[in-house]
Amino acid sequence: MPIESKAFLGAHHGDVHPGSLVRRTWRSISRRFANRGKRQAELITALNDVASAVSSTLSLDDVLETIVSRAKVITNTEKAALVLTQEHSDSLDAETLVVRGSRAEHPEEWWAGELADIAPIVFRDRTAYLSFNRDHDAWLLCVPISVRDRPVGLIAAINSRSHEFSPDQVDFVSILGAFAAIAIENARLAEQSKYVLLASERDRIAREMHDGIAQSLFSVALGLEVCRKQVLRDPVTVAARLDELQESVDLSRKELRRFIYDLRPVKLQELGLAGAIEYWVHEVTSGESVLGTLSVEGEMRNISPSAEACLYRVAKEAVSNIVKHSGAARFEVVITYAANGVSLRVADDGTGFDPLANARSAGGEGLGLRSIYERVKRENGRLDVVAEPGAGTTIYVRLPI
Repeated sequence: MPIESKAFLGAHHGDVHPGSLVRRTWRSISRRFANRGKRQAELITALNDVASAVSSTLSLDDVLETIVSRAKVITNTEKAALVLTQEHSDSLDAETLVVRGSRAEHPEEWWAGELADIAPIVFRDRTAYLSFNRDHDAWLLCVPISVRDRPVGLIAAINSRSHEFSPDQVDFVSILGAFAAIAIENARLAEQSKYVLLASERDRIAREMHDGIAQSLFSVALGLEVCRKQVLRDPVTVAARLDELQESVDLSRKELRRFIYDLRPVKLQELGLAGAIEYWVHEVTSGESVLGTLSVEGEMRNISPSAEACLYRVAKEAVSNIVKHSGAARFEVVITYAANGVSLRVADDGTGFDPLANARSAGGEGLGLRSIYERVKRENGRLDVVAEPGAGTTIYVRLPI
């Protein structure tokens, strides 16, 4: 539908006193600037909210909810909506639609279809689109969300005839659309990173179960088969062998419990970073000859949940490797809080290894260094590994606050 235009003309009435006219005009200008200042303050608040979403751990759904809520506020609109495009296309994906406003006002049936029709035009022109729908007596404002000329979605606002959008509101939503693009892309990348880490965790657990529990249970099965055949001929030997097999089963059960704990860890918000790591050190060294300690240096500070989870997972990975592979008698875990960051150090007195040779063989997977590196990189941190054969291993992780 074409946009209905309005001309704003000044009028002079001969019976109005000039002084009175000046006062009324000044009051009108003052109110207009006051309203503009209020709208600008609302825009700044909205942009701060969306900018915060860029660096947060919010899911994509949460980010979309934030954008729509702020769009509704800065336009003072009756209904606001956001819909993303389908992958590698400028067609809208109706499943991603997020709406804020009264359900009874401006039914979705008419404007959702119009959004789909005008989307190619909005993406082509890369500018705001304002139209008036006479059939439904309402204004429809659409603003593109794009990243490097690639369509990401649309922000829409719907108002009744008497509630026309001002030029400022159109500009504000356009600015919000630019910020929204960054927040949406960031949330998508974060979700992709989570999937990569989940896949890495799945592969690691599968590999460790194959190398440990699966082989142990296979050995137990073979032993039981031998015992079944020998029980009548040599019951004494079979009894001794059954004791050995029982020990193997107990070890496998212990390993399985560790895997279950790894999949469902003690919540960091319940124990805190130090408490969760200390719990794991106790859990993984229980019944082992190696002794582990934990200490905290510096004044404890609040860090982001993602950074906290990173340090916790790195500590678990490193400690598990020490117990399983290093042959160490002692190890220590040290968390250090500083003004501009937090660090984790895990050091042992085990057999050590050659980092270069380890990197060349399976990319360092044998000691889980690849998993640790990926976690630290995701948090924009730094990983250093100091090791040599016969001299133990020290892993340093530093994350910015």
